[in-house]
Amino acid sequence: MFDTVRTEPRHCEKHDLDWTLEVTKFCGREIENNCPQCQAEIDRERDERDRDAREQEFRRNRIEHERRMLERRLSASEIPAKYQTRTFANYRAKDEGQVRALTACQRFADNFHEFQRTGAGLIMTGRPGTGKTHLACAIANQLIGQGHTAVFITVSKMIRKIRETYRRDSEHTEQQVIDSLRDVDLLIIDEVGIQRGTESEEHLLFEVLNERNSVFAPTVLLSNLTATEIKAFIGERAMDRLREGGGKLVVFDWDSYRGQVVDDDGLPCADQVKAPASPRPLPSSD
Repeated sequence: MFDTVRTEPRHCEKHDLDWTLEVTKFCGREIENNCPQCQAEIDRERDERDRDAREQEFRRNRIEHERRMLERRLSASEIPAKYQTRTFANYRAKDEGQVRALTACQRFADNFHEFQRTGAGLIMTGRPGTGKTHLACAIANQLIGQGHTAVFITVSKMIRKIRETYRRDSEHTEQQVIDSLRDVDLLIIDEVGIQRGTESEEHLLFEVLNERNSVFAPTVLLSNLTATEIKAFIGERAMDRLREGGGKLVVFDWDSYRGQVVDDDGLPCADQVKAPASPRPLPSSD
């Protein structure tokens, strides 16, 4: 309990204000009050410091939250660790064809909202090692950094995931797996045509493409086949789904890109990947 010990008149020169000093005692200690206006200034300064501290803490928490969410999206993408470092900036475009490919993929990423409006896809075809996976993952990495979701998967792994649902002990149904592939903002399907597809595999691939088309979700296909061969492999209906709404075909018809960048110190290594820390080495033709 506070007990008033004494009071005395005071004058604040700073504010030219007469005020009453009150000396109170609490737990054996004497406490003096301040000039009301001086005290108001002290309170404002304290409140400003507290507000600044809260804002800084809020910013730190927001940055940490965004970092964790980025890690989760990157981990869920299943992009191989090597390609989590691939961007448009570190793609080495050394001839006219590579410049065209880079421009087309950059435009796809920069205008992704338009492709989401139409559901248009992107087909990247050409020789092995020509940089298709680099540019496809550059698209995904940019979109993931902007808050989108993306998944990178090979045809064989996609078919295997769907067929695993046929087991009696499967925790998921076929439709649930297809729905999971439907619901990501961007799906990249690699190694299209690396092995001859059966009618059943063609049907499952069409189902995935058709489900994504139904919700205007863009898909990127990577293949070493020609456009004609891809159409024969995936079927005319699936090809139509990809080209619907203005889908693009990008042809990689130059020599292996790997040989051009094998000694490129400017390309980040896997140990420079910040998230996730553990690699997931999915097979890739590029």
